[in-house]
Amino acid sequence: MHRVTLVVAICSMLVGETATAQSPEAKVMAAIHQVFDGMRAADPAMVAAVFADNARFAVVRSKDSLPEISTQPVAEWIGAIGESGGSWDEQVYDMDVRIDDNVASAWVPYTFYLEGLISHCGVNSIELLRNGEHWEITQLSDTRRIEDCPDPLGN
Repeated sequence: MHRVTLVVAICSMLVGETATAQSPEAKVMAAIHQVFDGMRAADPAMVAAVFADNARFAVVRSKDSLPEISTQPVAEWIGAIGESGGSWDEQVYDMDVRIDDNVASAWVPYTFYLEGLISHCGVNSIELLRNGEHWEITQLSDTRRIEDCPDPLGN
C-alpha cells in the first residue's frame, strides 16, 4: 500500500513539474499577455512588472500620409492605464515570436476597444530581453489606424 502511495506521489510531482515547465516562447508570450491583461484590469503594477527599467514606448501615426513617430516614457503610459478605469481592451492575436538566446522579438497584431467599441488597430512590435528567468520588455512600438480593423471579439 505504501509503495502505491509513493508511486502516485512521484507521478503527481512529475506531472506538476511538466505542467509548470514552459518553453521560452511560452514565457515570452506570457509576459506579453500580462501587459494586455493588466490593461484590461486597469492594473498599472501588473503592467509595470513586465517592463525593464528605461524601456521605451513609441507610436507611428500617419499625418498627411507621412509617418509621424512619437515616443512616450513607459511610466507615463502605465500611469494612464491606472486611470483608464478598465475601459481599455487591447485584443492581440496571431502573435509571431522569434527568440535567439536572451533576445526575443514579437510581431503582435491588435485591435483596441475603448468602452467595448473598436477604437483603432495595428501591430505592436515588442522587443524583450531575458533577465534571469524572466523576460522584460525593453521597447514597445505600435502602428495605429482606424480603418479596416478586424474584430477578434466578434462584436
